[in-house]
Amino acid sequence: MFVKKLHRHDLVVDNFIFVEICKMSESLYKTSKYNSKKVDKIIREKYSASFLNNTKWYKLIDALTLKFDEIYIQYKLIYNEEVEGYLFSDVDCPPYFLEPIEYKEVEWIEFPKEYEDWRNLDNLKAGKKQFSQNIEDIKSEIEKIGQFVLEDYENKIRLYAYRK
Repeated sequence: MFVKKLHRHDLVVDNFIFVEICKMSESLYKTSKYNSKKVDKIIREKYSASFLNNTKWYKLIDALTLKFDEIYIQYKLIYNEEVEGYLFSDVDCPPYFLEPIEYKEVEWIEFPKEYEDWRNLDNLKAGKKQFSQNIEDIKSEIEKIGQFVLEDYENKIRLYAYRK
């Protein structure tokens, strides 16, 4: 089944349909207990402190995408060392950070001052270019949302979901 990602910014989206799609996603999540149990085991064995839950994750990403329309983040998952990047324009249906990745799979996220991304997703031949975002404004907005474990670097801010 293919479902187009709906954006709350689109005025034509029926809120009822969006809620029903989120319920379907939650239903699918509840049926995949094996992956969830494996993730829970990794968290218990690897980390001594947890700072975010699904509600706090959702509130964070929702508030940031409402304020900034788009926000670029880099993220690291709990079970590998790779750092990936993603341009958020909307929050996904809970419990998904970025479907199929659940919130609880994310160790930390970073907000870089500068990042490289595609000029046009509809025309990848156009190539990539450098973009920038105001990390001071992002940090200020995060602090308005609630208490988070943040680390400041010269060109980025890191927000922790877990610590060892």
